[in-house]
Amino acid sequence: MQRNALILGCITALVMLSLAPVTVADDVSDLKAQIERLNSRLEKMETQKTGQIEKDELAKMMKEILDDAKAAPALPEWMKNLKFSGLFRLRGESIGFQGKRGGGANGVAQVGEPKNNNRIRMLLLFGFTKTWWDNQMEVGFQLSTGNNAPNAAHQSMTGDFQKKPIWISMMYAKYQPNWAKGLTIAGGKLRAPFRTKTDLSWGPITNPEGIYIDYQAPFFGDFKPYGQIGFWLVNLDGPEPLVPGMAATAGTTIRDTEMLSISTGFDWKIANAVDWFFGATYYKYYNADFSNGGFISPYGIDGQWASGGGNAPNSALNYPSADYGILELTTRVGWKMDFLPAPLQKWQAWFTYLRNCKDDYSTLKNPIPAMGSALGADRHFKSDPNAYGVGIKVGENKKKNDFSLSYMFFYLEYSSTIAGFINPDLLYPNNQGHILCAIYNIDDFLTVSGTMCLEQPIHTNDNPANAYFGQNYLIPNRLFPHSEDMTAIFRVDLTWSF
Repeated sequence: MQRNALILGCITALVMLSLAPVTVADDVSDLKAQIERLNSRLEKMETQKTGQIEKDELAKMMKEILDDAKAAPALPEWMKNLKFSGLFRLRGESIGFQGKRGGGANGVAQVGEPKNNNRIRMLLLFGFTKTWWDNQMEVGFQLSTGNNAPNAAHQSMTGDFQKKPIWISMMYAKYQPNWAKGLTIAGGKLRAPFRTKTDLSWGPITNPEGIYIDYQAPFFGDFKPYGQIGFWLVNLDGPEPLVPGMAATAGTTIRDTEMLSISTGFDWKIANAVDWFFGATYYKYYNADFSNGGFISPYGIDGQWASGGGNAPNSALNYPSADYGILELTTRVGWKMDFLPAPLQKWQAWFTYLRNCKDDYSTLKNPIPAMGSALGADRHFKSDPNAYGVGIKVGENKKKNDFSLSYMFFYLEYSSTIAGFINPDLLYPNNQGHILCAIYNIDDFLTVSGTMCLEQPIHTNDNPANAYFGQNYLIPNRLFPHSEDMTAIFRVDLTWSF
């Protein structure tokens, strides 16, 4: 009897595998019919007395199953190896501004002074990947909510019930040949491939556009060094930056803004429970001040490093000679402590440092008379090229009842990174703060999380000249909060990923 049960289990598994290519509408009925026939035949086999009869009957049944599978209608060829994926997030958020923001003289409020903000937001990502040639070639496509900002996808519930926009977030092709293990060649608008990246350098939805080659050597066992080079098209046909107060003239130069990335480092499994990563990436921008896309930002004229090329709302706010050459160093260590309860066994600590090596601090030091003020600005007038972050996480989120808790401290000076590319949820230049986050898996695909962030500016300024100049339209009401003493952010997310 046990033997027959084993045979039935094997054949049932074979039936399920053999029916994989049939259409969805026929799956259930065909499977039930096959199992009913198998049960009938197994009952007959129990009455037989010889092993030969059982063998012949089993061979006959397996042949009929395979013949039935071949005759079943197959999925269209183009749908084979096609995988759909996505993410839906519903977010409740409360932002409290403590103290004043850009207050100006005699208590005069800054134009556009924000108040405490409570909002509900949503995020939707949906796309697919398709593979060919034994998974060597892959193409992908993704749509997202949000707006045209490269680092933003959340959509606030507002606007008198207006429909919410959908954008192309990603479309790429990737080749990983079997004949060169560890080699990846990819191009298009794709997920940032930089192994050193953190929220301080690239937001989760920031997908650069270009091509890269990555190679991780498989020859050294648990020690896996890598090298990567990428060429990225940031902005095409940008206009020559204007000299403040001067209008454009005939014969203005047009240039492309481009970025070259070079990265190297290693992954090293030191022991069964310890993994160590270290990497260095250099992002070299060419003609950054020619970009008029609006996200390689002008940081303002109150002593900060500034970019130009038509980015500012008024042409008199454009400044030439801006440049970016950002060095990023990141290390991560992961380990496991088996003596703790299961949800607390996995740990990871990380540290990242960024420096804009091209920060030459070529900025106008005072508001220009053409803008109605001859007053000085915040007067710190020093280069601000550095950023760093440090964090620790315990637990993971892969299956039902998983739990994780993480803490991060970040410090972002004015010119250390590009405001329009980093994670906009909690980070922006001239800002430092603490982030605490807890995530729980309701099931394998649904999580609920709570986040608390306390942040404040690095440099502050009450100069009334900044009642106008202190604003920045790239991240409305959030970038360069000159006189906020403290901002407290509380957030709850419900996230379904598939």
